[in-house]
Amino acid sequence: MKGKLAYLSQVKSGGKQYIYLTEYKAMQEYSTKTEQHVFSFGQAPKALVKMKYWIKYFEDFPEELKQQGFTKKDLEKWIETLKTGVTPSGRKFVVDTKKRAVF
Repeated sequence: MKGKLAYLSQVKSGGKQYIYLTEYKAMQEYSTKTEQHVFSFGQAPKALVKMKYWIKYFEDFPEELKQQGFTKKDLEKWIETLKTGVTPSGRKFVVDTKKRAVF
């Protein structure tokens, strides 16, 4: 990541957990938000599966992420965060990566 402050974030909606790549931005015009989602990995269990696939087949890693300067090393950090529940900076990042039965 060349000069980008990006990190994984999560949003819970409708009882499901979604994983995003979020980038720090300075104050945005007409908004007080200081971050912006730049990529959606989807629901937590599927996000980890996708990332593991991309590690094996990096040629299938999304082109938009490659163009933004993200590398296989970044992908490895994201996978580690999802597996361990701890970010590289030591912040807790609890993710439910197990699929649940639907009745």
